[in-house]
Amino acid sequence: MTTSSVSSLLQARQKRLTQLIEQLLEEGWTQSSLANAFGVDFSTVHRWLRGKTIPESDSKNFRQLARVSGGTAATLQIYLNGEISLLEYRNGFEKKITSEVKDSSKPSGSDDIKREILAKIKALDPADIVDVISSSVAFLANQG
Repeated sequence: MTTSSVSSLLQARQKRLTQLIEQLLEEGWTQSSLANAFGVDFSTVHRWLRGKTIPESDSKNFRQLARVSGGTAATLQIYLNGEISLLEYRNGFEKKITSEVKDSSKPSGSDDIKREILAKIKALDPADIVDVISSSVAFLANQG
């Protein structure tokens, strides 16, 4: 990739970030309230809005931006990369894909059990999840 193509991609990402923040402002947020919600200074939001900077995709700021704007870090990344529109991002692109995957497959009894177990595991504390995993590994080791 050439320097100019990398620069062009970065500019496109900054433009999409600006569009997202502008939409949030149209919905009633202020730059100050966004800064508070993201846990950053007002100047950070102002630089994002002006296309001067963009949060790193693995940063807390990026995850907060995704949460406040109604997405996830993964879907925000997809939007900023230009793979989906702002409308798709804001309307729950990830939920749409998840429901399409569920609709396209007929679950077996085993899939129902897995889904039920995973739902219960998600409700546990992390320490309890580690205990479940350790017990499962021990069980599987004894089976072999």
